Amino acid sequence: MLNWFKAEPSCPVSDTEAEWISRRFNWLLAELGRDRLTSATTLLPTTDFFPSTYKATKGEISRLLKLLAEHMGINPSKVELAFYRDAESRTSGLYTAEEGRFTVWIELAGLNDPLGVVATLAHELGHVILLGENRINPDEDDHEPLTDLLTVFLGLGLLTANYAVVEANWIQGSYSGWSVGQRGYLSLRAYGYALSHYAIARSELSPAWLRYLRPDVRSACKQGIAYLNHVRSLSAA
Repeated sequence: MLNWFKAEPSCPVSDTEAEWISRRFNWLLAELGRDRLTSATTLLPTTDFFPSTYKATKGEISRLLKLLAEHMGINPSKVELAFYRDAESRTSGLYTAEEGRFTVWIELAGLNDPLGVVATLAHELGHVILLGENRINPDEDDHEPLTDLLTVFLGLGLLTANYAVVEANWIQGSYSGWSVGQRGYLSLRAYGYALSHYAIARSELSPAWLRYLRPDVRSACKQGIAYLNHVRSLSAA
């Protein structure tokens, strides 16, 4: 007689990544409060939240900065926008602080990518909350990935996760190819698992926003939701 059974849900990331995401997500809960998580609006890459047109002007980017700052609970009047050029294109944004005022810098070469601008603004504004409000020390080894995790916690995870990898096709003479490179500090599966923590903490077992995620992050998120829900049910038993 065949013994049919259903395999238990598995975690989509390594044990090391899972431990770090869970520990730091709980740290954000303790530091910022559960109300800040549960009341956050999940920003979608749609015209319900962002302008339908984008021409990469300073005025447009300033308005995006103000929109994101207000969403993240930051006083926009304390944040200035500036631009710089990175000749080697190694960075997309920077953060500086001086005497209680903060500057978010955007690299000029990336201005024509609206999703990239939004994701970069969100990350750099995260530094205002973590570094500018003295919640962490800049010497902490994980402060950059923690800043990406903060964007998930505050409802901007779909924007930063969808920007986390750049894919490009290229043609040179008779040769063509495809390349992929990582942006940010969390892997795609790590973003998916972080978003599953976000969903579970908000009691969203089948969130409508999943369809706006790139497929690889969506798959990891759904797997993470199933895994965390299974772990929670075992703990309650």
